Amino acid sequence: MKSLQVVPPDWFKIIVGLPFIIALLWFGRDLFKLLSVAFLIFVLATAFTDRLGRISIRGTAISGWQARALALVIFITTIWLFTVISSAAATEIIDALPRYQERLGEIIQRLEHIIGARTVQAVQTAIEELQVGSLIMFLAGGLVGSMAQVSLLTLYFLFLIVERADWQKKIRLLSSPNPRGPDFAVIVRSAASGIKDYMWVNAVTSAMSGSVAYVVFRAIGLDFAAFLAILIFFVGFIPNIGAFIGILLPALVALAQFDSLWPLLAVIVIYGGADQLISNVVTPMMQGRSLNMSTFMITVSLVFWSLLWGGLGAFLAVPLTVIVMVIASEMPSLRWLAVLLSRDGEIDYHE
Repeated sequence: MKSLQVVPPDWFKIIVGLPFIIALLWFGRDLFKLLSVAFLIFVLATAFTDRLGRISIRGTAISGWQARALALVIFITTIWLFTVISSAAATEIIDALPRYQERLGEIIQRLEHIIGARTVQAVQTAIEELQVGSLIMFLAGGLVGSMAQVSLLTLYFLFLIVERADWQKKIRLLSSPNPRGPDFAVIVRSAASGIKDYMWVNAVTSAMSGSVAYVVFRAIGLDFAAFLAILIFFVGFIPNIGAFIGILLPALVALAQFDSLWPLLAVIVIYGGADQLISNVVTPMMQGRSLNMSTFMITVSLVFWSLLWGGLGAFLAVPLTVIVMVIASEMPSLRWLAVLLSRDGEIDYHE
């Protein structure tokens, strides 16, 4: 007598498996965050390498190994340059903190008739009780941790670049022999293609916004100009709220640093106007095709990954959601999820 094999329904697998996946992402977040960032930098470097391969110097095209070596040097140098600038900014912030505290207190005093005397007193008490020594220790500890993480991130990125050909071979070997089952190679290629386009467009436009910001901030004498420009580059990858954060932070610094409102207006009008021009004109011109993702679901994913992995989760929200969407589109039992994540409900999948 044959024993009947009981196959649990898909909804049961999802209900049981989802908590384990979320728990794994939460408890292993330190490892997964570094690996995710290294992977995204690798994808961006791959896009940069492909574009370098199209360049010819005096009729001679750049070879594959030359393009990879150049991309490797440029990206590792950029990673450490960002780290050094951020480290120097930490010292500047500590030195400027007492001055900013005093300035903030003066601004609050001027707003007393608007927000009320009791609120002003509460805010002043909070400012006076701010422990500068504790802040210094926090920044110093975070700085040491950042150096260690950047070193590890550099190693991950280096190994991914060196083993790129081997990984391509592994992905081909992992192709599913079952024509009706999900094909791992197809999933990887589809996800990599979507993420590569997204990362390249955002990297170029964010670099443009950061460059404009640096020029404007230096021209008006804003503190932490280089650090704020780097910050603007990174928040450019955060959907929906990235542009708002990119204007809010330098505007607050200008408000606290200067007695006049002209620097604040320069930040809002000149930099803000240039950033909107880049977002609404340059970015659509560079986007050959859309990721076909719902704006509402992008916002949901932004909240989800932010709660799970903090600020870095917001940075990784769109690429990670692209991966989820591609995987779901290739699995018939999860195709409904890909439809929900898409903008128009029409998804591409391998048959």
